[in-house]
Amino acid sequence: AFRSIFPRARPSSRAAFLFQYNGEPLWKSTFETTLEETNELLGSSPGPFFCGAELSAADIAWAPFLERYRYQLPCLHEGLEPDDRSKYPHLAAWYEAMDRVPAYACRVKGDAGSW
Repeated sequence: AFRSIFPRARPSSRAAFLFQYNGEPLWKSTFETTLEETNELLGSSPGPFFCGAELSAADIAWAPFLERYRYQLPCLHEGLEPDDRSKYPHLAAWYEAMDRVPAYACRVKGDAGSW
């Protein structure tokens, strides 16, 4: 699912899936589509995580990209908030569930300054 949902963008270890090959940010509509499709994928699961009520390898694989989006998209495009419960309820629930995973919250979770 990841390959079909995340946009094709300039490869980068520091800002993957954020910028075009010319260095400009991807269009806001591209990010909105990615967030909508991710929200739908999470909505097809019975729990807040990608595979249900428990954290799985899928969540671990998606986490760096979604966490980067959480903090960098609002800087790139005004009004683009991946954790906005009114627009992306399943994605917001995923962020909240991930924040409650102790190992994630203390070692992986980003903030506006780190991402």
